[in-house]
Amino acid sequence: MRTLIVDDEQPARNKLRRFLGEDPRFQIIGEAENGLEALEKIEADPPDLVFLDIQMPGLNGFEVLEALPLEKPPKFVFATAYDQYAVRAFEVQAVDYLLKPYDRARFQQTLAAVLSRDSDERAHLDKLLRHLAPQGGALKRLLIRQGKRLIPLTMAEVSHIQAEEKYVRLFHGGQSYLHREPISALEQKLDPTVFLRVHRGDIVNLGFIQTLEPWTKGAYRITLSDGKQITLSKSYRDTFFNAFGSR
Repeated sequence: MRTLIVDDEQPARNKLRRFLGEDPRFQIIGEAENGLEALEKIEADPPDLVFLDIQMPGLNGFEVLEALPLEKPPKFVFATAYDQYAVRAFEVQAVDYLLKPYDRARFQQTLAAVLSRDSDERAHLDKLLRHLAPQGGALKRLLIRQGKRLIPLTMAEVSHIQAEEKYVRLFHGGQSYLHREPISALEQKLDPTVFLRVHRGDIVNLGFIQTLEPWTKGAYRITLSDGKQITLSKSYRDTFFNAFGSR
């Protein structure tokens, strides 16, 4: 099984390399010391298995998952030193993990679990991210992929989010960015005091609303500070006005 090691600490990478080297079923194809390097290596030469540290500077392990574009991702074993909530989440979602410090027996147990697991890895990872999202609070930033580049967006600066089938388009600083995530899934991660769903396919940042005027059939027309106009549909009208303590 072709394996990539990702950890920002050299001793941790050395330990993984040493333990993996004792099992001929695993072939180490590389190492990465940060999340961005990990993404580049996963895309350039997709491994079968990734040992992924969670607490890393820059992109942490969960941000690597969110930015991973592959429909059929590799299997992951997560390593963590202190995040007990994450450990519980791994157990609930049947995702393999190593709690640092671990010994050889625990490591071999993890390898056995990896080899025996034959399931939809993408579904497991998506479910894990959804499970973890509420505990960490509202989403404050989002990594957007453009070709080989990753662009970090500060969510408070996003004026409007628009659904495009299985994607969303985020409007930020006069530009728009496409992100692979359904609007309903992204909505669950947003701060409801900042972002509100106003239409089946639209979420707005309340801080960017400039005017609101009656339009047709109980709907309203919202004008944002960038001049963009969005419909507040009748279905979302009451929730919208309640957010302002009016109506």
